[in-house]
Amino acid sequence: MIKRLALIVFALSFQTAFAGSTEDVLGLVQKQWEARNSNDYQTQFNLTSKAGSLTANSNGTFFSESEKGTLEQLADDLSNIKESNVTVRYPEAIELSGTVVLARYYLEGQIEFADGTREANYRTRVTHIWVKESDGWKSRSWHFSPLHNGGVHRD
Repeated sequence: MIKRLALIVFALSFQTAFAGSTEDVLGLVQKQWEARNSNDYQTQFNLTSKAGSLTANSNGTFFSESEKGTLEQLADDLSNIKESNVTVRYPEAIELSGTVVLARYYLEGQIEFADGTREANYRTRVTHIWVKESDGWKSRSWHFSPLHNGGVHRD
């Protein structure tokens, strides 16, 4: 009886640990985009994996791999964005292992670039991989694919 009770407690704590990971990551997804919207480069830097980033952007560029670099480099890389006002929509997360979580969501909003151009109806799908490092969950890879026409969300 004691063994059975211990097994049940272990199983429940195992499920709770997984649920906490996905909830933590979904909170960090929101934090990431709130930081982007407010040009909070420090938060964005802190959420990046020490291994760097694997990225495919919604502008049609090829997959790229970049080292984490420095805070100054990140600020310089994002200096082409004058203003960002995007919202995370319909986020969900799936734990792939104890140290890897896949988040999927949509981003919708507006982006104004430093050169004066504006994306007034920015809409994209995001597949986002988070890895657990010694200091918490970090963004490791993301893939953006634009939504063109159709695919309207209904609330």
